[in-house]
Amino acid sequence: MTIYPVAAKKILVIQLRQIGDVLLTTPAVRALREQYPDSAIWYLTETGPSKILQGNPHIDRIVTRQRKASLADDLKLLWMLRQERFDLLIDFFSNGRSAWMSFVTGARHRVAVRHAGRAFWYSFAPNIQTGRGYAPEDKLALLRAIGIDGQLAPPVLTIPDHAKTYIDAFFKAQGLDAAAPHPIITIDPTSRRQAKQWIPERYAQLADELFERYRARCIFLWGPGEQEMVESLVKQAKHSHILACQTDLMQAAALIARSDLHIGNCSAPRHIAVAVGTPSLTVMGPTSAANWTYPSPQHRAMRGNVPCLECQKVECLTHECMVALTVEMMADAAGELLGRKG
Repeated sequence: MTIYPVAAKKILVIQLRQIGDVLLTTPAVRALREQYPDSAIWYLTETGPSKILQGNPHIDRIVTRQRKASLADDLKLLWMLRQERFDLLIDFFSNGRSAWMSFVTGARHRVAVRHAGRAFWYSFAPNIQTGRGYAPEDKLALLRAIGIDGQLAPPVLTIPDHAKTYIDAFFKAQGLDAAAPHPIITIDPTSRRQAKQWIPERYAQLADELFERYRARCIFLWGPGEQEMVESLVKQAKHSHILACQTDLMQAAALIARSDLHIGNCSAPRHIAVAVGTPSLTVMGPTSAANWTYPSPQHRAMRGNVPCLECQKVECLTHECMVALTVEMMADAAGELLGRKG
């Protein structure tokens, strides 16, 4: 019988897929580092989200795979990892692919939350009740099951100096350094999933309301393939708002860090806001506010009062929860987070 925590000089953490999901594992990685201060901690993720881990002080090496890697590519990657002879592997993703990849690495101790049909790939797969609270708590619960204590803390994100310098130049060009004491607010009106997206034109209306109430300077964020849509929203507004400069992940983080409040749909920028210490106001509907909202008065989720909340839909024909969430409700909540009254 294995007695936990085990001795481990080399550790591999696995979390594939989205940026926000990867960022939300970093409190657990911090706990791993506290337990194993002298061990080598490697992190396997996909190419896109790997950038959010750059500069993380708790990770010694980031290993990446392509999102649509071929079997041959995966086997080549796994052969390399197998040569490292990991003592401990923590698979936070634990889907069918990451499960067999975990096994093939040959790590002596392979740990993941138990899922039907996948537990046999691991040396230990404890039953843990997940999805009841803030998502990083699930990762910490898995570590506690193997004797590693860790307290919940904000996600870890280290913004490089060059990203800060890039955003400093943008702020100067927009005259934002002279905007004080008027608040600066970043707005993220996009989402990969239609059901998670608030009615887009309401973001333009909200920016107008925030300007009229608080003289706020609103900066609309956009990513690859989104510039035209977001630019059209800015043009719909009555007042003059700002279209963000083109940014990579760390530059976007630097922009959010310079702001007084972040507002948007439930996507990666809201988690970045938590990591960089910027208050956030998030539109929720088909997903659980408790699962994705950091438990702090600085971070608030807004939902329309409808019976079909948390339906988990990817697409919705009626969008009732988003229709029910009004501009006034969002503006009032923003004012509270800014420490002002509407």
